[in-house]
Amino acid sequence: MTDGVLAGLHVLNTRPVDRAAALDAALAAAGARISALPLLELEPLAPDAAARAKIIDLDRYRVVFVVSPTAAELGLALLGDYWPQWPAGQAWVAVGAATARVLEMQGLSPLSPSLETSEGVLALPPIAVLQPGDRVLVLRGEGGRNLVRDWLQAKSVTVDYLDLYRRRLPDTAGPRWRDLAADGAPDVVVLTSGESLGHWLELAGGQALAIPALVISERLAALAGQRGIRTVITARDTRPDEIVTALRAWRKTSGHGID
Repeated sequence: MTDGVLAGLHVLNTRPVDRAAALDAALAAAGARISALPLLELEPLAPDAAARAKIIDLDRYRVVFVVSPTAAELGLALLGDYWPQWPAGQAWVAVGAATARVLEMQGLSPLSPSLETSEGVLALPPIAVLQPGDRVLVLRGEGGRNLVRDWLQAKSVTVDYLDLYRRRLPDTAGPRWRDLAADGAPDVVVLTSGESLGHWLELAGGQALAIPALVISERLAALAGQRGIRTVITARDTRPDEIVTALRAWRKTSGHGID
């Protein structure tokens, strides 16, 4: 059954293949028609000497911050090769519930914010109470946001990154978009990162500016507006229910996609 609020709305889901199912299900339950166009593909990185040094020093970090389920999976596999038992007295922080679940499956007890953004993480007690001289290890993909680092370094906290994967545009994205565009433009595209926004603009060119974009933070909304996208819808975060809620509110006020 569906509640019909999004009935007839054609939504382009650009989440990576292994992260798209939950959003697809939520959109379908609301009556939307969904097309898949993955704009990010994750490529694991082999650890270099600098990365191995951080792994060996794991017990010297007061907090380990994990930015995605992929970072949790790859990071724990790598750290587990060196640490058969996790160091005691260390706080683990996950950016959101999905990341926290991966950590919990390995016997950890992470904290995660209700607002699944870097800003939400900064409000958590293990982060907010850090003092000068404390050390934080961030498990992430190459080239992620630096908000947490900048905020902590302003407090004289040492922040080290363990880059575990890089993001790239899938080779199939171009042909896939051409096929979709030939059947008509979607009513809205879901973009959940700066990288996916950049790839979307690269693929769709001028057409991307006319297609409403749903993004998952005020920061990303500002970036989309700066890049020329004319209609930007902002969800609170990446959770499927928040994305559906934002689309419902926009649909009711705009009537977009209603015959």
